[in-house]
Amino acid sequence: MTLHSTAVDSATAHARPEGHRTFRGPRRGRACLLIAVAALAAAACRDAKSPTLPARGVIPDSAEQVMYGLRHALTTGGVRRAQLHADTAFFYDEGNRIDLRTVRTTFYTAAGDSDAVMTGRRGVYDVRQQRLEGRGNVEIKSVAGRRLASQHLIYDKIVNQVSSDSAFTFSEPGRTLSGVGFRSDPQLRNLQVFSGAKGRAVIGAGGAPAGAGSTRRGGGAR
Repeated sequence: MTLHSTAVDSATAHARPEGHRTFRGPRRGRACLLIAVAALAAAACRDAKSPTLPARGVIPDSAEQVMYGLRHALTTGGVRRAQLHADTAFFYDEGNRIDLRTVRTTFYTAAGDSDAVMTGRRGVYDVRQQRLEGRGNVEIKSVAGRRLASQHLIYDKIVNQVSSDSAFTFSEPGRTLSGVGFRSDPQLRNLQVFSGAKGRAVIGAGGAPAGAGSTRRGGGAR
């Protein structure tokens, strides 16, 4: 048997197709230069100021409808009880639940005169239950000078009543009051405190408090 040995040239064994040559030293330097140029370009883009565009905020994906500048009359038997305003309204549950931002509600007398205003950062109006829930620095001010503030407050249109189970502060000319939980008419004429009632009153002529409103504690007479 005859063995034939074939010598393979080392240059032929490591040959690559034309056009795909490897330049180890010089190419590495060029790659570093390209990276540096790209970094400078990115820094220049970050430094450039883009024009500021007005924004409405992020719209929740689950909202069925969004309305800006909402106005809605809250009526009972054709009589307007209140007028609801909101900067932004998000509608859910086929329009039966409305999530509100920057809420303002004006209450009216039977004669149609405004006599109190309720404001808050956020609110939710339940169309089925006809109930407005305010959250975040909620405040009611009456034209008579009464003021009530709480972080959470509910207005029930059916019974025309405001209430809360949270801490609150109340003031009127000649009297201040605080407690936890209350129930009242929207004009704050008759306030019932659930617990922790404490306050201070300025006694007028005849030994009666200077304020015109009445207050009950826990359902009992004061």
